Amino acid sequence: MNRLSRRQFLRASGTVVGATMVPSLALSQRVGAAEKELIPKKMPFPPNDEFGSYEPTITPDGNAIYFARFAGSGDKRVLGTTTDIFVTHRIRQSGEWPGTGADWTPPERLPDTVNSDSIDQEPRITPDGKTLYFMSRRSGNADIWVTHKQPNGEWAKAQSLTINTPATEHCFMPLGLPGADDTSVFVSVRPREAGATPTADLFTTRMEKGVWQPARRYESKLLDSIGLKCRLNAVSRDGLVLGVVSVHDFGKFHTMQFVHYDPASREWKGPIVPAPFNNPAIDGACPMFTAGGDKMIWSAGYDRGPGPVSTSGGTGSTYDLFWLNTSDIVAYYKAKAGPS
Repeated sequence: MNRLSRRQFLRASGTVVGATMVPSLALSQRVGAAEKELIPKKMPFPPNDEFGSYEPTITPDGNAIYFARFAGSGDKRVLGTTTDIFVTHRIRQSGEWPGTGADWTPPERLPDTVNSDSIDQEPRITPDGKTLYFMSRRSGNADIWVTHKQPNGEWAKAQSLTINTPATEHCFMPLGLPGADDTSVFVSVRPREAGATPTADLFTTRMEKGVWQPARRYESKLLDSIGLKCRLNAVSRDGLVLGVVSVHDFGKFHTMQFVHYDPASREWKGPIVPAPFNNPAIDGACPMFTAGGDKMIWSAGYDRGPGPVSTSGGTGSTYDLFWLNTSDIVAYYKAKAGPS
């Protein structure tokens, strides 16, 4: 793969302008000098490396990051021709996060009790660090699977969740709304009614007495208006419930859209604000927040230039890990949207 830096790629292409410029330049043209710039921060090497990291999830203390890796990146540890889940640990935890590459372990593949020779990606670690949810196609369909860390530190054999159906289910995330710690949201491609054409919609499920309950479609006029969505993440920070909608049509690249939730009316509201670092020629979205909500982490190809788009078939490009303080994202959204 041609690994031009983002700046070199944009200069060489000569065709990417406006919203696809370097984030700091594009943002300076969109917001006033008094508004805070929003420029992605790149994780050190490691956890980034030559093989790439995709769709990360991070423990509450910020000291472990789980992510998926594409076989096409060249890492021979990935079984089959698709994706496996890896982990990296911050072993030197003094100093400002995330530190340097010397503070992190090289990424390691999770064992075969978790991974398979099929697609395994979209990891989500729970706040206690003992349960890992992820999407897998090992059963022949995209479904949500789960594994639990045993007292000896080993991961148990992964099991399919009871919420799975013959339809596609993926991106099993915390709903993230105040008072909804027991509720998760995911995307499923199923008919809204008998005989209808399957559509990609958001669904929620609630855990009761250790069991995930039957899923219900999550109705929201605003979220329904966002086509081709593939993930919803939400976080409460600085007096705002921020939502991040990832959009992907499997023919173009991932981008992020910011919205907000009004607890008084219990409705998602706009305006819909695109992330200023979106690039229609470079993949970058599907973030996760720390359990405490202070950081957002995601994967993107900003410094690698355009590459193969990620697909539902398990192919994709090589990505790096980026992060931002959630307060900075909230400040940017407030400046652009001005919600009351």
